[in-house]
Amino acid sequence: MSKVIIAIDDLHPEPGWGCPDDIQTAYLENLWEEFGCKFTLFVPSNYHGKWPISQYKDWIKFWKSKEWIELAAHGHFHACDRTDIGECEFLEMETDQQVKTRLGMCLAEWGKVDYKPLGWRNPGWVAHPNAIKYISQHFKYAALHEQHNQGSQWDCKMFFGCDGIHETDSINLYENRFMFQSHIAGDWNDNVWNKENYNNFRNIIKYLKGKYKLSFKTMKEL
Repeated sequence: MSKVIIAIDDLHPEPGWGCPDDIQTAYLENLWEEFGCKFTLFVPSNYHGKWPISQYKDWIKFWKSKEWIELAAHGHFHACDRTDIGECEFLEMETDQQVKTRLGMCLAEWGKVDYKPLGWRNPGWVAHPNAIKYISQHFKYAALHEQHNQGSQWDCKMFFGCDGIHETDSINLYENRFMFQSHIAGDWNDNVWNKENYNNFRNIIKYLKGKYKLSFKTMKEL
C-alpha cells in the first residue's frame, strides 16, 4: 500500500486563498469525492499581518469540520522585515528570544480558535538553526524539503517530499509514500490550484492508481 500525501501551503481567510466559495476549495472537494484525497493545509496564523485566524473562526470551523482535512502551522506572518530573504520568516528569527516571541504569537492565535496543530512547515521552507531547535519542541512533525533543510536535524518527526501537482516527470516514492507539495494561490508559484493543475493532478492520481494500491492520508496520520 502506497500512501499519498497532498500538502497545500499558505491558506488563509482571504478570498481566493481557500475560502468556502473559492474555486480552489471546490477542486479539493471534487478530489475528495472522486478519489478520496485528503489534504494537509499549512496555514500562517496571521498572514502578512492582515489575516489573524482568531478573527475568522468560521473559516477555521469550515475546514475543521471536514474529515479529509488536517490544519497545520506555517509560521505567523509569513513575511519578513528583511528584503533579501523573501518570506523566510524564521530565517530572520535568529535569537532564542526572537523565536520564542514570534512562535508564541503563532501558537496564541491557534489557541484562540481551539486548535492545536501537530505539524509545521517553515515559511519559505528555510529556518535558522536556532529556530529549528525551538520550533521542533512544539510540534509532532515538520514537513521538509531535503535541499532547503540543509541537513538540519529536528527534534520531531521529519517528513520529506516536494513533488508538485503540476509535474508529471519527477514523481518520487519516499519511504513508500508520495508527497505532493502545492500552494493554494499566488501568481509567483507554479504549483497552485488552478484549472490546469487541477486537471493535471487528476491525471496523476489516475496514473498512480493504475500502478499502485493507494491510501490517501493527512500527515498526522503517518
